[in-house]
Parts: sequence; C-alpha cells; structure tokens
Amino acid sequence: MGDSSETTTDPARIAILIVSDYAGGEEKSWNDLRLALKAWRDQLEEFDSLSRSAFTWWLVESSRLVPLVPGDLFELLPGLRLLSVEAESSYALKNAGVEATQADWVALVDADCVPAPGWLRRLQAAIAADPGLAAVSGITTYPGRNRLERFFGLLDRSYAIPARSGPGYFISGNAAAYRTNLYLRYPLTLDLGPFAGRMQSEAMIRDGLRFHVDLAMRTVHDFEGWRMERDIRRQHGFATVITRLRDRRMPQSWLVRLGPMAIPAIVLGKTLLTLADAWRCHALYGVRGVELPLALLLCPLLHVLEIPGMVLAYSGRQLSDTAYR
Repeated sequence: MGDSSETTTDPARIAILIVSDYAGGEEKSWNDLRLALKAWRDQLEEFDSLSRSAFTWWLVESSRLVPLVPGDLFELLPGLRLLSVEAESSYALKNAGVEATQADWVALVDADCVPAPGWLRRLQAAIAADPGLAAVSGITTYPGRNRLERFFGLLDRSYAIPARSGPGYFISGNAAAYRTNLYLRYPLTLDLGPFAGRMQSEAMIRDGLRFHVDLAMRTVHDFEGWRMERDIRRQHGFATVITRLRDRRMPQSWLVRLGPMAIPAIVLGKTLLTLADAWRCHALYGVRGVELPLALLLCPLLHVLEIPGMVLAYSGRQLSDTAYR
C-alpha cells in the first residue's frame, strides 16, 4: 500500500465587524464598546496563535464620528482596525464594512452586544460542519439585572430563535455571521430604517439559502429601560409596515396593504405570535414558569407602542426623535 496522509482544511477566514446602531458617538456607547472589546479579546484565549489568524477585527464608523473614537479601544483588542465610512445609518455602515473585508465570512455585531465565552469557537464549528450555510446566529438576551429586564428580553427577542439549535428562519439583527459573497448578493436595504433586516433574510429564503441558529452562541445586549423600549417598538411598527409596502412578497403583506385600517389586526396578530414565542422560549431568557403570566401581561402593551411607527410608515414619513442610526 502507498503512504497515506491526512489532509487538513484551513478554517474559514472570519471578519468581525463591530457597528454601533444605537446612540452612536455618545460616551455610554464607547463604554459599551469597551466591554464588548474585552469580551472579544478574552475569546481569543480559546485559540492557539495559528487559529487566531483566521479572525480580523473591524470597527466600522461614520467619518463624522471617527475623530471622537477613543484611542484606548485599540489597546483593548490588539489588531482592531478602524474603517471610516461616508455614511450615517447602521445599515450603510454594515454594507460598507462587508464590501471592505476580504474574509470568507463576516460577522456583524452591534457595539453594545457582549459575546458569551465560546461564541467564536461555536461559530467556527458551525461553519466547518456545514459549509453550505448562508448565515449563522445565536440568541440575544438583555443583562437580566431585574425581573422586568428579563421580561423585556423575552418579549423583544424570542421571535428570532427556534426551540432548539438547528435550522432557523430568522437572522439575528444584533450578532450574526454571513458568507461574505452571499451577503454582498443580498445587502441590507438602506432607506427603510434600522429594523428592516427581515427583507434580507426573506430574499435569501426565497432563493433556497439556509440559516443555522446555535442557542449556545449567546450575546448580551445592553438595555436602557422604557426609553429604549419605546424606541424599539416604534421602529418595529414602522418596519412591519414599510417593508411590506415595499415588497409584496413579504409574509402577511396582503394584510398590511389594506391600509391603516389594518393596524388593529396587525397588532393583534403580532401579539398572538409573541405570546406563543414567549411561552416556548421563556426559560432561555431566565423567566421562570411562575413569572411567565406577568411577562405575558406586558405583551399587548408593547405591541400597542408600535402603532405610532405604523402610522408614520403609512403616511410616508420617516421616524424622527430616535437614538437608532
């Protein structure tokens, strides 16, 4: 017999693009980013020096705010690069960042999201296990510093995850990785606000692309209370309507296209879906069974808060007075 030797495949090159989509340029935003950068640096300790070379790190920021970027950020994560972009919206920053990287995969992560240990390792494993995937994401939670914060995390975020790790229907808007060439084929739409990402995932699904969700890939998203929640809800309401007015192939677009008279039905439908998701996923968000009825009582109120955003979308106006970019 002839000699045989094992062949190894180099790991996919992954670029991590960090973008601030909320309150960009404020001191709190930089402090949130510091926490995230420390967590990313700690994750590198899970890899040997050769494996670390598969990752590159980019802070993508508007050229207007680049002079405000604190210098110590680059000390927290050695190798972090700054990409200056002539744009303001978070989606424009993300699209520009993906175009700039030469990596096989690109992970888009909000600056106020702190990854749990193992996030990069599990991402790398998912990519290696199924090279045909288009995107990989995990679960986003809030810090859970009190009961109400856990409730908000459950009601805001549970729609995006399946009951268990495996095939998914949604791509996380806060922390997800894409095959770079496929992202460039399906970029984020720029003129529909910062919550219109579902148009991207729906287009991918229509073309037969597949997503993977790993519930052990956890990121903790900062939460600033009712002010942030009201902003989130207005953005959700706006995106629900504007995306379906733009693309009739979106789910339930027929209902939205009935006009403002459809708003009560939209709110009711979204409430029922959130109730089902919360019942299914409450344990993942640290909400105990005995607490769940209290969390569910909040659900109708939160969707009612989406109505002003829906009204604006129907009127053809844009959301103002928002911290989102």
